[in-house]
Amino acid sequence: MDFDLRFTNKEITAWSGMGLINQMLGRIRFSTAMESCGLPQPGSNRSYALIQLLLQIMLSVWCGANRFEQTEVTRHDAA
Repeated sequence: MDFDLRFTNKEITAWSGMGLINQMLGRIRFSTAMESCGLPQPGSNRSYALIQLLLQIMLSVWCGANRFEQTEVTRHDAA
């Protein structure tokens, strides 16, 4: 992976590890694997793609969510 881990005195956010997780998921081609599994497609034009919901739940769990209510944090995050 193309990143460098080192000590810094700069302030970082609690979400700084999300970049590493994103690189890891890209490296293992997670989205491609999920799309080839034959997941059901949404029936409404206003619904979210299932892969987006799966990623949201996975990232929430990696960030420490242990209840469905806590996964809403990433849903309403502006980033």
